Amino acid sequence: MRDVIFGILLAAAASSCFNFGLVIQAGEARKEKGNGGLSPKLLLKLVRRPTWLGGTALQIGGGALQVLALTLAPLAVVQPADSFGLIVLLIFGARKLGDHVGRRELLGVGAIIVGVLGVALTAPEHSSSSAATATLFFVLAPLALLAVIPYAFGKRVGGTVIVLAAGLTFALGAFMLKLLADSVTASAWLAVAAVLVAVGLLGALGMTSEQNALQRRTVGHVAPIIFVMEMIIPIVLGLLIGGEDWPQSPALIVIFIASLFVTAAAAVSLILSPAAMAIEQAAKEQPASKTRSRLP
Repeated sequence: MRDVIFGILLAAAASSCFNFGLVIQAGEARKEKGNGGLSPKLLLKLVRRPTWLGGTALQIGGGALQVLALTLAPLAVVQPADSFGLIVLLIFGARKLGDHVGRRELLGVGAIIVGVLGVALTAPEHSSSSAATATLFFVLAPLALLAVIPYAFGKRVGGTVIVLAAGLTFALGAFMLKLLADSVTASAWLAVAAVLVAVGLLGALGMTSEQNALQRRTVGHVAPIIFVMEMIIPIVLGLLIGGEDWPQSPALIVIFIASLFVTAAAAVSLILSPAAMAIEQAAKEQPASKTRSRLP
């Protein structure tokens, strides 16, 4: 149980990096003029922005913490534990920005704690194994193709499709981090290198889709969908091909699924809360004001 607790703490730290990085990136993405279509050109523009690169560095650091968490706790625990990063974001808003944390936020925090606790107590044991390479390929390759297909349609792709593509890509990346953690545990360094390449490609693809989505919609419209997909899809993949098992009794399965639902619902509620929206607005306006102050 001690390893699971450490895994939850690492996941919370990782999620904090992911959330702060996303808010920073959202502010920068909206400063770039889009052509109305899904295009990798946006990413090429954003990499020239130091502030956006800072947000990216935070997310890369979060990925490293996530891998460490997955060496200690099962995927079914680590993914819901990412919700704790939202709590850290709210604390930051309350202390630094003077945002009011009301009943909605407090209920959301309580629900996340209860949900993650329920998952931790009912989730299967940590596993450092997975299905055979061929099975992984035949399951993951079609999903990756679905995430790439929208790029073939350019400007005809709707905002919702872009968000879904980003969510699917990040979900696959989250599952690949589990495979990376397994490879590190087994000291299979060739596999580590291969998975790192896959994670990097998925990260670049997901970031491109996400930044295009953030040009069209607010974080409040983008983040909840991506968060739910990034939490649920890896857990399902972990149960199917990731070497993890369902809880041992029907009652535990019910509690496990209910805990996942509570955690996801509470996280979405927090993402859409006025306090979280105020943090996004502050991040969007602050860099712009700094830029104006440097102009003659």
